[in-house]
Amino acid sequence: MKWNKWVVVFMALCTMLTVTSCLGDDDKYELSQDEMKQAMKAMKGTYTGKLNWQATSGVKYDSLNNVSYTVNDTAIIIHNFPVSSLAAGVLEGSANDSLRNAIKAAPAQDLVCAIAFYYNENFLNPHCLLNIMPYSIFIKNAEINTRKYELQVNFLNNNPNSMGYFNNERKTLEINMRTYNLMVNRQEQVGIYKTVYFQLSPNDK
Repeated sequence: MKWNKWVVVFMALCTMLTVTSCLGDDDKYELSQDEMKQAMKAMKGTYTGKLNWQATSGVKYDSLNNVSYTVNDTAIIIHNFPVSSLAAGVLEGSANDSLRNAIKAAPAQDLVCAIAFYYNENFLNPHCLLNIMPYSIFIKNAEINTRKYELQVNFLNNNPNSMGYFNNERKTLEINMRTYNLMVNRQEQVGIYKTVYFQLSPNDK
């Protein structure tokens, strides 16, 4: 199945289950601390998968194989996240070439993602849904037109494009993320950066 089709299917599933979780205010729709601890224990470990990314108006996606990611007691860590992939969001045009090249030249970093759980019936039997909340990526001393700047790319959460899916039977963890904005020296840049979507799919078991 092509990636774009997979995303549509996944978003439909997430929307259905998220809407289900919001129906009513009864306590039965809230996960207990024990259920959340059980989920973290079930997910804990190291995974390997393929990372795909594509900008909003992109016609094709780029990818990186054998990406390692770990679940510890509190978060997901994507090891050696390719920061250069964030350059896909820089709008085309020679005026933005220096910014694009600065991001492309940035070294990989570990990307830490805080997580929360959505309610779904039969939680962990066999699956659960996660809210993926990546920390910001910082690129210090980025050289743009001979001057040095600090770049910051923020991610969106609480969104169907920023969700994870853990299958407890297969022990697989799928992650979707999307960027929110680009900041240069703590100032948001408008009109030069578009959304980049990421999908991290586990290797087949």
